[in-house]
Amino acid sequence: MGKVRHTSRWPQFLQRIGCAGIAVLFIVTAWAADAPEVPVTAYLGGSVLDATGDRFVGDAALLVRGERIVEVGREGVVAIPKGADVVRLDGRFVVPGLINSHVHLATLANPREARAYLRRELYSGVTAVRDMAGDARLLGELKREAAFDEIVAPDVYYAALMAGPSFFADPRSHDASRGIEPGAAPWMRAITAATDVPLAVAEARGTGATGIKLYADLPAASVRAVVAEAHRQHLLVWAHAAVFPASPAEVGAAGVDVMSHASFLAYQGLDPMPQSYAAMKQVDLSTRHLTPAIETVLETMRDRGVVLDATLDVEFHIANPKWPPALAVEITRAAYRHGVAISAGTDDDADWTDPDSDLLVEISRLVQDVGMSPADALRSATVVGARTIGEQNSMGALEPGRLADFVVLAGGPLRRISELRSVVEVVKHGIRHPRADYHPVTGDSMRKSAPE
Repeated sequence: MGKVRHTSRWPQFLQRIGCAGIAVLFIVTAWAADAPEVPVTAYLGGSVLDATGDRFVGDAALLVRGERIVEVGREGVVAIPKGADVVRLDGRFVVPGLINSHVHLATLANPREARAYLRRELYSGVTAVRDMAGDARLLGELKREAAFDEIVAPDVYYAALMAGPSFFADPRSHDASRGIEPGAAPWMRAITAATDVPLAVAEARGTGATGIKLYADLPAASVRAVVAEAHRQHLLVWAHAAVFPASPAEVGAAGVDVMSHASFLAYQGLDPMPQSYAAMKQVDLSTRHLTPAIETVLETMRDRGVVLDATLDVEFHIANPKWPPALAVEITRAAYRHGVAISAGTDDDADWTDPDSDLLVEISRLVQDVGMSPADALRSATVVGARTIGEQNSMGALEPGRLADFVVLAGGPLRRISELRSVVEVVKHGIRHPRADYHPVTGDSMRKSAPE
């Protein structure tokens, strides 16, 4: 009986796979060879704010490849790639792009006005904004357009609002969810003891929101439940400093990421605590504003890393009969003294009529009224602002690997904070936007066509 020959097909199969793999590798290699290289721009000779934010490094070289910073150092030390586009910045100052941590783009959704406002913000040096409640249908559209640089605009991060049912008598909530029953929209949600909080948070997340905003009319137990679930689902939580009836102390202890409006901290220790936003009382101005109870809240915020979104300037030009502008200043000054991280936000609607961002006024108030150093005030609009939107690893400082979002200034803002107005050029995602290209939108142009 002859030998049985076992013929395996594996060698032939592997050979075919190997040949196919070589062919694929050849195609990919050829494609990579033909693919255009990501352009590099070398910004040379300027003074670049270092990572500490306390000083400028002169004769600097800042290399940008695509939308990212790849190297920062001294000119003459940093190797400039062959073929790089060289931009001379001699005599100029470079700071990280500013972040406006409190805007309202879409309370009453008007795409044309929102885009005009965003365009103005970008040319003022603002490369990211945090929208604090509006119509998510428009906000999601603006976020996508800004992310892909389809419009001249800062990057947009926005909130989905949650509040007690009684809050939704507020006409602003109706404007921001037109066509949907007030309190039923995923981005304008009424929360009760019967609410399925995990589902409500998941639906909010599905709108594209970066965070949940806790507005008003919620007890402490509901605040804690939403915070815990939002964090579990990897959403930030942004809250008013008082969510009536939840007190500032209860809001801070719940572990929120940001507390808005310094004036609201004045309600800590008030007996009885107002049970709703509509029931807010006038602060008793006959007593000293800064009480031990408020200072305890500030200590909790510092220890837990809660950011104070102070919103000072809006208090000066929109009078509130319940408290004077000086109250917000006094509490913010105490927060600064206690070491609380303070962000810079304007709390303004999409008003495009001013040629410069209100954020520049807010930052100046942090210096002139609160007493912050120019370096710390600038950090409020950069490093701390990046924390408010969860982008502390990609924005807020000029370091390799971060987004190429920065502002070129004619003067140094660490000496005079007003030099933030001396914008020469804004770079966002590595794309240059010379201030000379900016033309303020007019009412006539708004009526004729959408802004660029």
